[in-house]
Amino acid sequence: MRGWRADRLDSRVAVRLDNDAVRAAADAGTYRAAEELLATGRLGQVTEAGGGVTGRVEDDRGAAYRIWVGVVSGALAAECDCPAGADAEDLCVHAVALTLAAIRDGFRWASAANPPSQPAGDPRVRQLVEIAAALPPRRLAALVGEHAAADRVLEARLLTAAGRLEPLTAEEAGTLRGTIDSVAADATRGAFDLHDVATAGQWLVDEMRVLAQRPPSTAALSIVEHAARVWDGLAVHLDDAWETYETEPEEIGDALRAVHVVMCGQLRPGPDELAGRR
Repeated sequence: MRGWRADRLDSRVAVRLDNDAVRAAADAGTYRAAEELLATGRLGQVTEAGGGVTGRVEDDRGAAYRIWVGVVSGALAAECDCPAGADAEDLCVHAVALTLAAIRDGFRWASAANPPSQPAGDPRVRQLVEIAAALPPRRLAALVGEHAAADRVLEARLLTAAGRLEPLTAEEAGTLRGTIDSVAADATRGAFDLHDVATAGQWLVDEMRVLAQRPPSTAALSIVEHAARVWDGLAVHLDDAWETYETEPEEIGDALRAVHVVMCGQLRPGPDELAGRR
């Protein structure tokens, strides 16, 4: 991981980061180049990741790099795929540009972010990451590809990590909303079977879990909220069938709420905005 030492930034970094703090910490030439890079529009959308921000940028030769920036142990740290990313002392122009873009967008920095190269605190995850790191790259890529082809959640997560999936567009959101409504209508049309209702609920969970792997967006959050409301309408059909579906309605509702919580954590809506979404 690359990063600025904590003593090069004041304590505001853990709560609020501004352009002056970045300018004071970055190399002057790098800072100017980062401002120029922002002006070109080659930096993609800034999204939350692990308490920090991630983005994708193309250089003037068309090469694409993935960047992550966040606050770690009281200091701003960054990771970038570019050749300069191997330098442990200074942040590259892409990292500085991403930081400035996040500040411009009003991103609220977490005080303890988790860089992509550092797995979560689960010791089992850390162990498996270490094992995976020991594999030859082509063998690891083949292994991930094989599993992603059979697991839509992993496939979406892989494509997002590789910068191949963008946030949900308004057109995609409209199509998905229509599909949700159609699935719900089909499950309760005519002399329907309660199994069809439960199957529709599980479909909602599966689709929302896939959607949650894409870069976060308010459009995706709205779709999850719509799916939850649709399930509330479907679940009433199972209320009198508790002997057959004793826990299924609750399990599906809990699963949809869990996806909503994850998305809210990624987008970090303010209290007023969150209240207005109810």
